[in-house]
Amino acid sequence: MKSYEKESLLKNFLVFFSLLEVLLVLLFGELNHTEIKEYKQNIHKTMQLCSYTMKCDQFQFNFAPKDNHKLNRLYENSGLYSFFTIPKSQKYLIRISYPKKALHKDMTHIRNILWIKFIVATFLLMGIAFFFTLYSLKPIRKALRINDEFIKDILHDFNTPITAMLLNINMFKKEKGEDPFINKVSKSINTILLLQNNLKSFLHHSPSQNSHIDIALLAKKRLEFIQNIYPKISFVYYKKHDLLKWSNEELLTRILDNLLSNAAKYNKPNGEVKLTIAQNRLVIQDTGKGIKEIQKVLDRYYKEQDRGIGLGLHIVQKLTNELNIILHIKSKLNQGTEVILDFKNLPEENR
Repeated sequence: MKSYEKESLLKNFLVFFSLLEVLLVLLFGELNHTEIKEYKQNIHKTMQLCSYTMKCDQFQFNFAPKDNHKLNRLYENSGLYSFFTIPKSQKYLIRISYPKKALHKDMTHIRNILWIKFIVATFLLMGIAFFFTLYSLKPIRKALRINDEFIKDILHDFNTPITAMLLNINMFKKEKGEDPFINKVSKSINTILLLQNNLKSFLHHSPSQNSHIDIALLAKKRLEFIQNIYPKISFVYYKKHDLLKWSNEELLTRILDNLLSNAAKYNKPNGEVKLTIAQNRLVIQDTGKGIKEIQKVLDRYYKEQDRGIGLGLHIVQKLTNELNIILHIKSKLNQGTEVILDFKNLPEENR
């Protein structure tokens, strides 16, 4: 199950379970009220029987004047008590009391039983909620799976024409030499390959084969690659320190390609992209348009421009999380964006 499917499952489960739990709380609240009411009614009926026999050990007996006392009514004050008539007595009533300590013990017992039933019912509802959440998400998961398979098929079909174009371009260069038109076509194909790699990263779990990487050197190579695609943008490379880490070169390449291509794509005409290596950080700064909603920019399919499909930075976040790289983004409208990759959590050697 993919991360977004897990997130959807969790959110739907929480909503469904919360609604059921609210209903369960209301149900058990009413059940608690009913249980206590029936308990008191049973106590009162037992008092009525004991008023005839006077042989009930659980009760206390006393006499009280008839003034201001209502018969056969249950009072609650430091326990339960009620008043009953005494045969052949015109002045006194018998008071039968149920001690406060015994009342508290009985109430605790009733509530404990209800709590046990409530907990059991909660776990039962949790299982029901989880089952129905899975069942309700099944059509959505099926639709997403069909969509993914469709994109995979398209990506696979792209390979043949792209390979043919690359071979023809290389053959043309060997026969005719450098040609401005062919160079433009070659740059466009490189852009298509970059987009294809982004879609592959989005659809598949990337390989986890790590190696010892000179990140500064890799960044320089990717900067030169992107520079060929965007010749009108000035690219600056500045290395203060070495940056050698144990990580996944393929995933790092995709991260750098996405960040550098974004910095160039959304830059101003004749703008600048600066890549700096210092300590454990790689910083990419541009003079572009900036980002309006920086808190949304990592969301899937979010985009502020007409160009693109809104996957680039989402893929960057996904891959940086996978590689344990810390990602920071700062931006000001019409001034530019700064992206920081912090590699402090990556080891320098294989552990």
